[in-house]
Amino acid sequence: MASKTTSDSPALPASPTSSENERHAELVWLDVSTIDEILNFIVSSRQIGTESIIGFHWQASQMDDLSGQLDARLLELDQPSIRRFEYDYESETVYLDIMKESPFHYQVQAGLRDHLKDCLAKLLVTTDNTEIRQLIQSAKEQGTASIEYEDKLCKQADVSFGQAGTLPSLVCERKARQYIDSSDGNIRAVLILDLQYPGMKKAWVSLLAADDSPSHWILHHELYHDDDLDQQPVGQVDLYLSDFVGLAGLSVDYCRPSTAELAAGITRNPTITLTFERLRAIFRRARFLHAATKFTAEVGDEEENPYEEVERRLAEERVEMERRVAEAERRVTEAEQRLVEERIKAERRVTEACTKDRAELERHMTAEVERRVAAQIALRVAGGRSEAE
Repeated sequence: MASKTTSDSPALPASPTSSENERHAELVWLDVSTIDEILNFIVSSRQIGTESIIGFHWQASQMDDLSGQLDARLLELDQPSIRRFEYDYESETVYLDIMKESPFHYQVQAGLRDHLKDCLAKLLVTTDNTEIRQLIQSAKEQGTASIEYEDKLCKQADVSFGQAGTLPSLVCERKARQYIDSSDGNIRAVLILDLQYPGMKKAWVSLLAADDSPSHWILHHELYHDDDLDQQPVGQVDLYLSDFVGLAGLSVDYCRPSTAELAAGITRNPTITLTFERLRAIFRRARFLHAATKFTAEVGDEEENPYEEVERRLAEERVEMERRVAEAERRVTEAEQRLVEERIKAERRVTEACTKDRAELERHMTAEVERRVAAQIALRVAGGRSEAE
C-alpha cells in the first residue's frame, strides 16, 4: 500500500506546482466589516466568472445566522445561495465557497459516496456478528449537512458518514483544515480528494486520521491519476469501521491501529479497501459525465450493483430452502404411505383373525347342533324300542 505515517502535527497537503495551481480555486482574502461589502464582492465575482473561495475575519460573537443572512440577501438579489459556509473559531475566520458546483466535482463526490455506501452494504451481507451488523447499519451517509461542534467547529463536508445524532466519524473533503482536532477526535478520519480543474487530468488523495496523539497523515497528497503517465500509480486507502461509527462499543478488530500500536508491530486488516484503481474509475466517469465529447470512460468504470450479490445470495438461499422443503414433503409423503400400508396390514390381520374365529365358532356350533340332533335321535330310537317291547 502506498502510504505515509508520521507522528508530526498534520499540515495541509503541499500546494501544487505553479502549472497545476492555475487549475485550482483561488483563496481570496477580504478586508470587510459589513454584510453589504461581502455581498458586493460575491456578486461582482460571479459576474466576471471568478472561481474563488473567499476568507475574511469575523468575530465569533457576531456569527449568529451569518450564513442565513447572506443567503436571504442573495435570494433578494436573485443570486444562488452560498454553496459552502465554514468558520474557523481559532482564527475567527469565515470561509465561503462562492464557486458554482461543476458536474465534475459533483460526480466525483457522488461516485465516492455511492462506492462507500456499496462497500458498507457488502460488508453487512458478509458479516454474521449481530452487534457488528447493527453498527454497520448505524453508519449513515450525512451528505453536506453542517458539521458544528461547541464553539470550535462549523464546516460543511463534501460527503460524510456517521451515526444519527452525532458528529460524522468520516468526512470526505477537498480540504482538511482542523476537522479532527477541532472536534476533539470525535471525527475519526478525513478523506481528501484534490482534483485538478478545469484541466481534469490529475488527482490526489490524502487521509488524515485521529490518534491518541495529535491527528496524523496516513496518506499525504498521493497522486492516484495522471493522464501523462504511461503506468498509473498503484495504492489503496485503508478504512476501518471505526472511521465510520467511532470507537464506542466497537470490537478492537474493527478499529484503526494507533501510532503506538503500529510502532509495536500491531496491525489489523482494514474493513474497507479503497483502491487507487477504483478512485480512478470514479474520476474518469465523473469527467466523462462532465464533458462527454472530450473524455471517455472505460469498461468497468461504472461499478456493479452491490445488491446483485445480495440477490444472488438470497436466490441461493431460496433454492436451498426449496430443496429442504421438497425433501421434507417427500419424507412426509413416505411416512403417510407407510402409515397407509401398516393400516391395511392391520385391517387384514384383524379381518383374518375375525374370519378364523368365526369359522371356529361356526364349527363348534355345527358340532353342537349335530350332537344335539344325534342325542334326540338316540332318545327317540330308544323310546321306540321300549314301546315295541
